[in-house]
Order: sequence, then structure tokens, then C-alpha cells
Amino acid sequence: MQEEEEIFNVSVAINTGLEPLTFTITMYYPSSDPNHERNYRVARDNVTLGVLHQSADDCWHLLEGNLEQEEIQAIGQAIDAH
Repeated sequence: MQEEEEIFNVSVAINTGLEPLTFTITMYYPSSDPNHERNYRVARDNVTLGVLHQSADDCWHLLEGNLEQEEIQAIGQAIDAH
């Protein structure tokens, strides 16, 4: 079981020249993680696109899903700005 921590929205310009996309971010601490590190579930239109994790060196990594590295970094930067 995971404990839901915070839910918020971020807008990210994924494709140059197109409107920014709004993603729903759910920050949570997975119960299976003994270090209690945060993960971020990324969803759009109630569909989970991926789960992101920020490492100690502030790099964003995809744990689950199918997002491109550029999308991961853009979404991660928006999460940081939140």
C-alpha cells in the first residue's frame, strides 16, 4: 500500500509551437521503498503515463511508463518549479 501525499497540476510545453499540456502529478512515498523516497505519478486525462523519480543528483528518471527523456526532463523541471 502506498500513502498518497500531494496532488497538483503542472503545465509543460512538450512540443515547440503547440499549447502546453497539463499533467496531474501525484507525489507519493511507495511503501516498498525502505528509504521512503518520493515518486511522482504523471497522468493526463485520468491515464497514467509514467512514474518519475528524482535522484540525489537532481536527475529525473522514469521508473514506469513510456515517456521520452526530453519529456521526463521537462515534466521534472515543472515539478521542481511547483
